[in-house]
Amino acid sequence: MQNLLDYYQQCLARYTKEFDVVKRKLRLLSFSRLLAFIAAVLAIYFFRNNLTMAIVGSLLGIAVFLYLVHLYEDTKVHYRLVHALVKINATEIQVLQHDFAHLPTGAEYQDASHPYSHDLDLFGPGSFFQYLNRTHLREGKDALAQLLTSNSIEGINAKQETIDELALKPEWRQQFSAHAALVGEPLSVDEVTNWLQNYISFVPRVMRFLPWFFFAGFCLLAFFTYQWQWSLNPIILWMVLGLGITARFYKKLLQLSQKADQVKATFKQYSSLLKIIEETPFESPQLKFQKQRLLVAGKKASEAIGHFSRLLNTMDYNNNIFYAIFGNGCGLGALWTAYGVEEWIKGYGQFVGEWFQVVAFFEAHNSLGNFAFNHPLYSYPILSDVPNMLRCEELGHPLIPKKKNVRNNIEILEKDFFIITGSNMAGKSTFLRSTGLCLVMANMGLPVFAKECLYHPRKLVTSMRSVDSLYKGDSYFLSELKRLKKVIQLLETEPYFVLLDEILKGTNSRDKAIGSKKFLARLIRAKTTGLIATHDLSLCETAKEYPNVHNYHLDATIENGELYFDYRLKEGVSQTMNASFLLKKMDLV
Repeated sequence: MQNLLDYYQQCLARYTKEFDVVKRKLRLLSFSRLLAFIAAVLAIYFFRNNLTMAIVGSLLGIAVFLYLVHLYEDTKVHYRLVHALVKINATEIQVLQHDFAHLPTGAEYQDASHPYSHDLDLFGPGSFFQYLNRTHLREGKDALAQLLTSNSIEGINAKQETIDELALKPEWRQQFSAHAALVGEPLSVDEVTNWLQNYISFVPRVMRFLPWFFFAGFCLLAFFTYQWQWSLNPIILWMVLGLGITARFYKKLLQLSQKADQVKATFKQYSSLLKIIEETPFESPQLKFQKQRLLVAGKKASEAIGHFSRLLNTMDYNNNIFYAIFGNGCGLGALWTAYGVEEWIKGYGQFVGEWFQVVAFFEAHNSLGNFAFNHPLYSYPILSDVPNMLRCEELGHPLIPKKKNVRNNIEILEKDFFIITGSNMAGKSTFLRSTGLCLVMANMGLPVFAKECLYHPRKLVTSMRSVDSLYKGDSYFLSELKRLKKVIQLLETEPYFVLLDEILKGTNSRDKAIGSKKFLARLIRAKTTGLIATHDLSLCETAKEYPNVHNYHLDATIENGELYFDYRLKEGVSQTMNASFLLKKMDLV
């Protein structure tokens, strides 16, 4: 961890220094712009008796002013980029110190009906998502949440290669993340793609060449007027004709202009992210495939989107009264630009959604690569076809601070079921969540918190934390039964790894014991693999009936009037209980 801390502190120091330099440059440019503007005004004043010098001086001052404005805007983008890099490294330093409460929680993805996400605290305050997530785009955030909840066991080796390659590109990841942080909150990708897919063209195809002929006609009239001293009437009539043609499509042009103003920021900001992807060589199959999706007929997506952004910017010119009159009157500018926009939509509109998906893929996997980089002592699971369903050496939970993190070994063979007993607060639920999160991470291609992990891919389903519903009229017990029903339904479709924690809590002890035994027996007959944590010691008798059921426990000891937990998984049935001791200790009895 110290090496990682040193790395991020060095990056933070470097970018902080660069940030200070860029900030000073911005101040200098701002002051220089003011001086250039004042110089242009003074040139007119001091050379007011010399028209030529006044014009030359003022034009030079304006030219310098405009150049400085352009330079200022570019520097401002650099300023924001470096500021984002400063924040990125400061955040990583905080997270390395287990301070991540300020990060987005992902609470919007909480779903009590999901096969495991609610039970494993994948989303919400203090969740794995909050610890893992480094996305800035809504689409990247959605993609990351989808990876956590997909329950997919396909292509795990390819996933590992992808994450490992990105983990080895820390500078690239930070640059990509910093550019994503500049995107802000434009229109959502869904809104943009829906507009493109449902767009109805209105510009006649004749506008492909008519504006050029119209502008050429205006130039000829202007030349003849100057050369032969004609009146301005032909030029005025020509411009009125141009404005009349444009006015014929005014309403639709206005709608297109308004939409262009909304979507142009999205395209401009995504263009830089696409360019970063396109310019980077990748080795892993998934990354190469995603990059290949950005080519259409040999043209790069960033180039296509850059061209579209320029067209959309041109649509804005109609908001300028001079362009609206002269640009449209002399050359049908708005219709020519609208035709270009529509042609672009016809040629590339169908690919935009796919391009945005690629950006979301990279941003989500950027978080996964960052996680792998930040945890060099974690191990990538080795996939196995042998009966060792899950074998982990020193398995722990990523969200527990290092000083408090007790790690256990586990080896559970296919079709085995472990019954885990123990006193209150001994760590049964934590062990189940550690195991469940290990499976989720393994299926995603992430390295897991274990010294070594051998794993046969298996989907996961849990029943650990049922929730009653006043709205649906479901009691706690009914909600739990529905959850267990879902477990059975999933097991009927394909094999799952099952985690159960103190099932049937909503009924009396005797009824609970009988029901738990019968439910566990059904799982065993279905040759299910999994773990069940319970306080009910009678459930341990199931191990006598079924050879593939094994008893384990986590216990506590009382020494000098204090309760001690070692959080170590041991074979056998727990012999200690601590409820009475705790009631007395807290002066409740």
